[in-house]
Amino acid sequence: MTKFFIPDFKTLTYCLNHSSGRYEKQPELVPFAKLPLDLKVEKTRENVIKENGASYIITGRVKNKKRQFFTGLISINTGNWFWGNDSEIIQGEKKLSLVVFRFSPDFAKLHVYYFNHFYKVDRTTRIQFVEEFAAAIS
Repeated sequence: MTKFFIPDFKTLTYCLNHSSGRYEKQPELVPFAKLPLDLKVEKTRENVIKENGASYIITGRVKNKKRQFFTGLISINTGNWFWGNDSEIIQGEKKLSLVVFRFSPDFAKLHVYYFNHFYKVDRTTRIQFVEEFAAAIS
């Protein structure tokens, strides 16, 4: 049996504001600026995103005509666990980061696990990693 390696990640907690329908980031000792102060879950409208397995998307607000955050939510069929990604351009090169989402059973809380610049290119390997990660921290 091989030991499951978990790279460094940042954990953020969001709570649902029932009035606005947005998940609001909870205070942290050391703020993590790569994710916005609030996130909204919506049904996916674009076919290309649906074809990737995301029935839902999670987004930040629009600021200066650009979304602060956007990814599809792809279920791993284990509880309320989903995964997506984040991208940024660093010195002209696109860098992907894996983002794992765990909703509470009542969907009132959202835990986000952000793997900065860690991404499994092969989809099957990526899904396996997310499933093993979910099992390891559950």
